[in-house]
Order: sequence, then structure tokens, then C-alpha cells
Amino acid sequence: MDEAINLARTQECLSVPALAFLRAMDHNRSQVAAEIGVSSSELRALSRVAEAGRITPKMLAESLEMTTGAVTAISSHLVALDMLTRVPHPHDRRSLLLELTPAAQATAAKFQNEFQVLFAHAARNVTPEDQTRLGLLLTSMAVIIASGSEDGPAGPTT
Repeated sequence: MDEAINLARTQECLSVPALAFLRAMDHNRSQVAAEIGVSSSELRALSRVAEAGRITPKMLAESLEMTTGAVTAISSHLVALDMLTRVPHPHDRRSLLLELTPAAQATAAKFQNEFQVLFAHAARNVTPEDQTRLGLLLTSMAVIIASGSEDGPAGPTT
């Protein structure tokens, strides 16, 4: 009985606000994609390349949970938009690496700065101590969710 009450409380106190937060983040991401003239999938690809610095198409496909064919189409479009460049792989002549162009690096830095300002504004009424606690909690929860923990049931993230 207590477990059912705790589950209901968690769903009400955490999962519903988390879903609202994720929807707001999706909305922000869609706005950024529209502003720079790419799809949401292309923006995700650009973000992953920015995080990695350089990445093979195969690794990018795995990271995005897409086929290599889909990543080839996305990367070709981003190359045409002068946002990605293909460079030879230094250790594998059969492979190549994707990296951001200088223009895309500048765009990524601009949006990262804008996101930090937006996030700071959204958290302006949260004390530094609560920000630290929230950061630790979110990190812990992200690790558990990403690991596919066997401690609990898998569920949708919609």
C-alpha cells in the first residue's frame, strides 16, 4: 500500500513536472532548429558533433539511434548548408570524420550562450543550494534512466 502511495506521489510530484519541462525543452529546440533552418533531427546531429568535436558517421548514427543511411542524408544536407564538413579519418583510410564548420561553431556558441541565459532566467528564484541539489538529483535520475536500470520498470518517455 505504501509503495502504491509513493508511486502515485512520485508520478504527481516528479513525472508530470518533468514531462512539462521536457516539452518546454522540445519547444525551445524546435525554435532553434527553425531559426537556423534545419530539422530537429539535423539539430540533434549538430549537437552531437559539437559535443564530440569530431565523430564518424557510424558513431553519430549509433548516438542518434538512426541508420547510417539516415545519417548520410542528414550529414549531406548539413554539408550543403555549410554547417558540417567531412574530413579524412587520421587512422582509417576507409572512414571519415564529421566536424562543425567555423560558421556552425559560431552558431552553436551563440545558441549555447542564449540557452544559458534562458536557463539562468528560468531558475532565477531557485537558491544556489537548491540548484546544487536539483543538479545532483537530475544527474542521478539521468544515469538511472539512461542505464535502463533493472531496479524498475521501463516506461515511455513521451
